[in-house]
Amino acid sequence: MNPIKEIIAKLKSNKEFSRNFVWRCVQTFGKQGASFVIFIIATYVLSKENMGIYNYVFSALYLLTIFADFGISTATSKYVAEYNVTDKTKLKRVLFNTTSIVFVISIVVTILAVTFGPLWFGEYNKYLLYILPLVFLAPLTSLYDGIYRGLKRFKELAIISLIAGGISLIIAYFGTKTLGLTGALLTQDAMYLIYAIILAIRYWEWEPKFDKKMIVDIGRYSLVFGIATLGYYLFSKVNILIMGQYGMLKEIATYELLNKAFTLYLLPFTILGQVLAPYITEAFTLKKYLNVTNIYLKSLLYLGLLSVVFVPITYFGTKLAISVLMPQYNTELLALILLPVTITYAKNVFGAPINSGIIVSTGHAGIMTVINIIAGGVNVLLSIWAIKAYGFMGVIWVTLFVQLFFTVVLNILYFDKLSKYGEA
Repeated sequence: MNPIKEIIAKLKSNKEFSRNFVWRCVQTFGKQGASFVIFIIATYVLSKENMGIYNYVFSALYLLTIFADFGISTATSKYVAEYNVTDKTKLKRVLFNTTSIVFVISIVVTILAVTFGPLWFGEYNKYLLYILPLVFLAPLTSLYDGIYRGLKRFKELAIISLIAGGISLIIAYFGTKTLGLTGALLTQDAMYLIYAIILAIRYWEWEPKFDKKMIVDIGRYSLVFGIATLGYYLFSKVNILIMGQYGMLKEIATYELLNKAFTLYLLPFTILGQVLAPYITEAFTLKKYLNVTNIYLKSLLYLGLLSVVFVPITYFGTKLAISVLMPQYNTELLALILLPVTITYAKNVFGAPINSGIIVSTGHAGIMTVINIIAGGVNVLLSIWAIKAYGFMGVIWVTLFVQLFFTVVLNILYFDKLSKYGEA
């Protein structure tokens, strides 16, 4: 089985699949694009120090939303798709039960953040308070995203994302210009609130009835994803919190600018994994283990070679774009961190599609979860040591080496598992 040929054939022969794929791409690029433009607006208007604060508190918020959601939005998509086919009466209970879970957890997380936030953030804690509504709003929009995907309402989701994103861009520009850092933070509240309201208006089919079995099923299924997401945060995103504790606000501003840019570059590879996933699942279910192994090895080879090409193109392209569009960030600091950041993201050229498209699709998400948690713990410990011993650059290089090492470990363990299926 050649997955690329099958995907192309599917796009040609199945109009519904083609439309859903196109609209999913529009929705993904639209939503991520709007977020990126809002970030760029803030980067242009705010000073480097204020951008450092902006990224510092958002790094903390990301961690809080992980706990508030903990994989529930991911699990929701699966169960909506399942109930839509098997039992539509349960479908109406999904929104009520999942929202109730997230609402209760969000309240607990918010109380903890308000109580202990001043101890960690000190003078910057007030900025965290401005965006605490997102502890509930962000998981809520993710829940709705899962419901719309489960119901295959991709076109509607894409249009809603574009409308909410367009309105948010206007609010972001005037809010940031008028209120500075406070406006930039409140803009995010407004964007998610608008998105949630439109999503809710278009889908309000719920039955206010607690379903214990549904809650248990969704909770159990979401647990693995929640742990994996937490591990990923410690694995790749915790650096901002560590740097913030040492007052490296200007360094955070430059570092996060690169993170946002490279995340945008990798969107096509993320979508590739999402498209590849159902075909790998089908082949593995049919016990075509040799085909899956061949696809995995070819993906490693071709995407690995592509990641090598990715490095010089994005390195020089990013440097040129920043020098032209944001000369204030074209400093010695940028020259120091651009190469290690580029290499760190280059491994995701094959990591993103292989992880979601192959490893998870063959039922081996558990391996990835364990690796992410271990790697996350190692990254935190080594980063704390490195920032004390070598400063800002110590954290950047530690993250690079930790991610490369554990990416190799993950693929060795997965290939070993996959090979045993072929022997059976």
